[in-house]
Amino acid sequence: MNEQIKDRKLEHIKLCLDKNVNASYNYWDDVILKHVTIPRVDLEDIDLRVEFLGRKLEYPIIVDAMTGGHPVAKSINENIAKAAEELGIGMAVGSQRSAIVAPELEETYGVIRNYDVPLRLGNLGAPQFALGYGESEIEKAMEMVDAHALEIHFNYLQEAVQPEGDRVVSGLLSRLSPLARKYPLVAKETGAGFDLHSAKTLADMGFRAIDVSGVSGTSFAAVEYYRGGELGRIFWDWGMPSPYCLIELRELNVPLIGSGGLRNGLDAARALALGATVAGFARAILPHATKSAEAVQKKIEEIVQEMRVAMFLSGATSVGDMKNAECVFRGEMRAWL
Repeated sequence: MNEQIKDRKLEHIKLCLDKNVNASYNYWDDVILKHVTIPRVDLEDIDLRVEFLGRKLEYPIIVDAMTGGHPVAKSINENIAKAAEELGIGMAVGSQRSAIVAPELEETYGVIRNYDVPLRLGNLGAPQFALGYGESEIEKAMEMVDAHALEIHFNYLQEAVQPEGDRVVSGLLSRLSPLARKYPLVAKETGAGFDLHSAKTLADMGFRAIDVSGVSGTSFAAVEYYRGGELGRIFWDWGMPSPYCLIELRELNVPLIGSGGLRNGLDAARALALGATVAGFARAILPHATKSAEAVQKKIEEIVQEMRVAMFLSGATSVGDMKNAECVFRGEMRAWL
């Protein structure tokens, strides 16, 4: 069983690196930030600092959940953690279910404890809570990475098209409700997007933040298609666009992580303009994380500079101020709106 877990984790990494597993359409291209001819402050005076989940970040960026559970994944997580410490940004690990099942895999996640990452997020799957997970699994996952908060990922699209998927949802909300009041939980989608009703339900329960992760980036239906699931081809583009999810959820009284298909700092600035507190990057970082911490740091520094320029030209002076930036929508996003 443990070898099967490690093999599946490695397979996911390879597929994301080597295959086209992107959604067919990237909706961030349909979000146009309106140009401000005379910026309000000097470029280098734009304040990119932000507080999120009670933690202070130098930039509004989280390297979002990707991997763990394999020796290759340990190296990836270490490279990301080292860069996150250096830059003062947040980091989430991939699903820790494998280490709950096989404790010898804990260090592939726990390696991030060796670095002073200002915001560390653990990660467990929502379907497992419907199947019986509770306080002990939360505490183990958080202790494993010394987490400041724990992501609960809602990946029912992937589970539905995966041959060995867990499709149980009965009793999920009743199990999560008391846990959300006791632990700092973040609700995370994995590429299909959060609808308003579901997000409001979880926010009212006490979830501390919502990671929208909508259609635009990696399709886990596509990943499962390459693993041999024909359903993955049919549901390749299932879900709601990432920008649309931010617009739908921005009035909720809960901070948002804008993620799902972000490629650069311009996309991150678009996410901030639509209501995100921080921007979540995953697959854009993965190829660099397989190389070195220096490669990760260089990529994120490029993203930061791109974001700074976009904010400068949008007339913003700070991350919070970016919510006042004006946007125009075109293409497929217009249909959604």
